[in-house]
Amino acid sequence: MLRIGIIGTGAVACYLAHQCKQQGCQVFLLSSRGIRHQEQYISQIQLFDETKSARSASQDLGSIVIDEHLTDYSEFLAKEFDQLYVCSKTVSNPHICQQLSRHKRSLRGPVILFQNGFATERPFIDEVLGVTIIRGVLNFSVTQHGRQKLKLRFLKTSYLGIPERARERTEADMLAALDLLNRAGIPFEGCTDIEHKTFAKNTLNAAASVCGLVRSGVETAMRNSSSRTMIQSIIDECTAIGEKAGYVGDSENFRRQSMGYLMSIPDFKSSLVLDVLYDKETEADTLLASFIKLSQSVDIAVPNLDFVYRYFDFYNTYVTQSYINQSYTFTDMTLVEGDA
Repeated sequence: MLRIGIIGTGAVACYLAHQCKQQGCQVFLLSSRGIRHQEQYISQIQLFDETKSARSASQDLGSIVIDEHLTDYSEFLAKEFDQLYVCSKTVSNPHICQQLSRHKRSLRGPVILFQNGFATERPFIDEVLGVTIIRGVLNFSVTQHGRQKLKLRFLKTSYLGIPERARERTEADMLAALDLLNRAGIPFEGCTDIEHKTFAKNTLNAAASVCGLVRSGVETAMRNSSSRTMIQSIIDECTAIGEKAGYVGDSENFRRQSMGYLMSIPDFKSSLVLDVLYDKETEADTLLASFIKLSQSVDIAVPNLDFVYRYFDFYNTYVTQSYINQSYTFTDMTLVEGDA
């Protein structure tokens, strides 16, 4: 019986926990930033499949009971996992890197990073942890209703690969992770150019950050001519960066595929949009900053990316801080708990 550890308690983490548990694995969750950020322990997860047409009823995929939910890294890693998944918000990355480094002697199996952002995995990869580091690119969406109920909104083929900067390159570890994920009903493919796949996914993330500005779902933003024009402009800028940096070959096809992908998904609110709606710190810095930095190194002007980045930089610095201060002032106010 495989033992799977999952760092994070958001929608993606709980979805992977549900599917792995359905395959007979032992599954353990860890709150990525400790008990201070975990209002309620997760014990049971119920999943509904809403990927069918709007006329079809949701399919209840059942409930599972996970083996344990922990908040202490030492106790968590003492379980000696066969595979360890990192599914946290990128704002938790510095803390997770520090904790994994501190407890790296407890790591027994490969670490699979399911992270948004083009460069956000590098703190993990640069650290010599003594195990295989695997990069995952996710192309599906799950929404979380309460702490225990999930709804799968859309599901497309995702990718796993070993990053070029990884210290260890163990093909067998990646194949074992692929085998489990595919058996769990999540279509993953092995990928030798994972850095290119990650760049393409982060282009979508950067473009979809416009939805945070207008506080809408993706489909609504794509139907509006103004927001769609802004989204197209950001895709154009990311394409120009990728072409000059060597991540994009056929620029016209890259643009067309990126816009086509965004137009094919249903009207759901991304975690970034939900963070804005709930006055929480967003992941926009890690989703956009790597593009800004790369654009400077290849001398590409990115006025639209820069505008969105500056907006969220202001938002994260002042708006969320103001809300937190108000929460301490008014005792009857409570923060909304989202992805860990």
